[in-house]
Amino acid sequence: MLLAPRAALLALLAAPLSSAAPAGAPQAPGPRDLNRDVRVFLELEPALSEAYVGVPQRVELRLGIERGFLASELVPLFARSLDLPVEVRAPWLRGSRGGRWLALAAPAGARSLALDGDLALAVPRADIERDGRTFALHALAFEWLPDSPGELILDGTELSFAYASAFDDDPFRGRLPRDRVDARVRAPLARLQALALPEQGRPPQFGGAVGSFTILTEAEPRDVEVGGTLLLTTVIAGQGNFGHFAAPRIGPFDGLRVLSERSELVDGTLRIECGLRVTEERVREIPPVELAYFTPAAPGRYEITRSQPLPLRIRRPMQPALADVPVPEAPLLTPSVLVVGGVVALVVLLLVLRARSRRGLPSANEHAMAADFETRLIRPGGDVTRLYPAYLAARLADDPAKVVSPELAQRLERAGAPAELAARAAALAAELAAATYGNKAPKDVVERARATVRELDRHALRS
Repeated sequence: MLLAPRAALLALLAAPLSSAAPAGAPQAPGPRDLNRDVRVFLELEPALSEAYVGVPQRVELRLGIERGFLASELVPLFARSLDLPVEVRAPWLRGSRGGRWLALAAPAGARSLALDGDLALAVPRADIERDGRTFALHALAFEWLPDSPGELILDGTELSFAYASAFDDDPFRGRLPRDRVDARVRAPLARLQALALPEQGRPPQFGGAVGSFTILTEAEPRDVEVGGTLLLTTVIAGQGNFGHFAAPRIGPFDGLRVLSERSELVDGTLRIECGLRVTEERVREIPPVELAYFTPAAPGRYEITRSQPLPLRIRRPMQPALADVPVPEAPLLTPSVLVVGGVVALVVLLLVLRARSRRGLPSANEHAMAADFETRLIRPGGDVTRLYPAYLAARLADDPAKVVSPELAQRLERAGAPAELAARAAALAAELAAATYGNKAPKDVVERARATVRELDRHALRS
C-alpha cells in the first residue's frame, strides 16, 4: 500500500460527483447497504491470528467487484479519476493503541482508489468465481507491529461506491448517470492477538529485538599506541523488528574507553560506529559484542548472537630521545663547551615556556569527561537533567548533588571558565534542576547542554 500526502489529494477528492446527476433525478436518502448484494464484497484476511509482541502481523483487505458491474454500472465518486471508483474506510488504521501500522510499498501495476480520504494503491489479483459470477479481486496490504500484548479488533471497515443502471451521454461532461445510487458494504470484523514475550529464559541484556539476527564487527586500525584511538564498526543484519529495539551496548571494555557512539539504520541493517581510546598496554583484543533476541519460530526462545573477538597490537607511545651531549676532556671553559651549554640552556628554556603555555589547556582527563557526557547522552535512557550536573561536578571535583547552587557561576569563573560561559552554564544547570522532563527533555534543551559542554571542554578548570 502506498499513500499520497493528504493535502495533495483533498482538493481532488473533495468534490463528490453526486451533483452530476440531472436535476430532478431520484436520489437515495442515504447509502444503500448492499451487504446481501453479491455484486460487491469486502473482507479482511489476517495472515496470523496471533503473534508475539514485536512480530509484524500482515493483514489483507480484499475487495471484489463483479466484472460486468465494474465495467458498466459503477460511477465515479470524486472529481479525480481513479482506477477503482470506490473508497475504503478503515477506522482502525488511525489511533490504534498497543502498536503501530506500517506502510507497505505497492508494486508496479497497482491500481488507485481512495482510502480514508487519501490516495491508495491496491494490488490486482487473479479473478475469482463465486456463485457463478466472476469478480475482479484487489487487495490492500497492511502490517501491524504490536509493542504491547493484547487484542486488536478490526471493525467498521466499509467500502463506499455509487452505481446506476441508465446513463446519458453529455458532449461536455461525458457519461452521466440517470438513477445514481450511493451504496456501501461492510467487512466482517477481524481480530489480532499480540502475545507477551515469555519471562522465562530472558537474558538480562535483552533490548526488545525479535526475529533472527547476525552480528559482525570490524576495527580500524588494529595496530595502536597507548593513548591512540580506533573505530569499532558493528553491523547487525537479519530479519526482525529493526528500528524498534535498543541497540546492543558497546563496552565497557577493559583497557579501552568509549569516546563516541553513533548508530544508523540503512536498508534493514543496523550499523553502529564507536570511537575507542586505548588506555592500557596489556589490551590484546576487542571482546565480542552481543545481541540478545527472541526468535518467534515455534516453540519460541531467546538466543544470543556474538561477534568474533578482534585481535589488537598495542604499542608503548614513542618517547622523544634526548641526544647525548659529549663532554670533552678539554678545559671546561673552551668555546665548544660554551656553545653546548648555551644550546642546553635554550632547550630547557623552551621546555619551561611550553609547560607554562599548556597550563591553560584542558588535560586528557578533562577531554574524556566531555566525551563521556556525549556518549551517555545518546544512549537509551540518557537523562540530561542528571548527566549535565554530573559533568559539572566532575570538572569541579564536587558532589553532583551539591554542585547546582547560587555560587555555581562564580565557582566556574574562578576555576578558569570565561565569565559569560560560566553564567550561561550555571543558568542551564538551574533550569535543568527545576525541570521534570528527565530523559524526554526537548531537543533544544539537549542541544544547549551539548553545546555548553563542548565550550567548557575547551577550557581547563582548576578547582
